Amino acid sequence: MSSLRRRVIALLLWLIASFNIERLDLGSINTLDLEPVTYVVISAVVFLPLFHFFQQRPAMLSAGLGWVALGVSLALDPSPKFGGIHTYLTIVEFLLVAGVAVLAHRVGAALAEFRQAVEIITLRDKNDRLHSMSEAQEDVQTQMSASRRMRRPLSVLILEADARSLNMMIHRFVQELQRAMMQRYVLAVTARMLARHLRRTDLIIEDGKPGRLILVAPETPESNARILGDRLVHLVQDRLGITARYGVATFPDHSLTFEDLLDVAERHLRQVQPQEVQAPEALRVPEVNM
Repeated sequence: MSSLRRRVIALLLWLIASFNIERLDLGSINTLDLEPVTYVVISAVVFLPLFHFFQQRPAMLSAGLGWVALGVSLALDPSPKFGGIHTYLTIVEFLLVAGVAVLAHRVGAALAEFRQAVEIITLRDKNDRLHSMSEAQEDVQTQMSASRRMRRPLSVLILEADARSLNMMIHRFVQELQRAMMQRYVLAVTARMLARHLRRTDLIIEDGKPGRLILVAPETPESNARILGDRLVHLVQDRLGITARYGVATFPDHSLTFEDLLDVAERHLRQVQPQEVQAPEALRVPEVNM
């Protein structure tokens, strides 16, 4: 959040300077006599980047709208705008509007990044593919019943991403809180990535343990499930730069109930050691400076 803090401070300093520039009397008379409409335009422009439309557009769009509003207002004012000191005052007015537009746009962009990161951590943006265990119970039982009736295989994988491989420096007083948030963040971005590579019939379930996902893959024998698990582990490592491992169990080879399949996959998971990988220079996830 240090980046957001710096941008807010810069915007506040610019606003303070803009609204107090007339106090800088350079002689016996007040030479910095700006038009009152300038402050109205500055006040309006500073709020534009709070809207999603302007956050997705260049900062010069807000500046351009501010210039148009200021230009029209100055044109309707009969007082002189050019010639002598008036030319410099007009230039200063347009520069003040442009500066506040650029700085406000930077603050809006930082707020958008922060909001996106919060949505990921809280799993609000999960594209309807990530389910809690209670939400997925009916679908799981449907798939289990179909596999029994049709005598077709069904595999369950437990995928565990290790946030500790990011080598974060955590203060001892907030260690548990930050570790929980990082596990939540890793879980969310992993789920979003898996949703783009799995079949629509595959279920992605949030496990009760931190940093773990349960994948239910109908019509998938054990051999194919292991291939899928290896591919997902490499995806997590390549795209996110974190280590991962998985455990697998298959119906009906290992068990006949979903709960027992989870137990078998859990035992297999504990026997697997995550492979060490080097984190890439840039993670393909929203970055938040804490």
